[in-house]
Amino acid sequence: MTSMSETTGILTPQAYSDRHKKAFRVAFDFLNRHFPPSPEPDWWDNTVTDAVKAVNDDTSNLTRDLVLAVFDYIDRECKMRMDLHS
Repeated sequence: MTSMSETTGILTPQAYSDRHKKAFRVAFDFLNRHFPPSPEPDWWDNTVTDAVKAVNDDTSNLTRDLVLAVFDYIDRECKMRMDLHS
């Protein structure tokens, strides 16, 4: 049995579920590796490199969107922490 309909190109429910689980796992693992954030430029360089790698390793649009959302969250969290300490 294939994971995609031969005629429509639509994935099976299980294939979608597997793809969604993978995308959320990639985004969650990315967050755990890069939290808490740091204002240091080297930390951000490494975080950007890891974000690009995560998106390139799993080219689904959902993975890209989730990793970018996590990156934005980390950025906002870093700015909030900096504001609190200034």
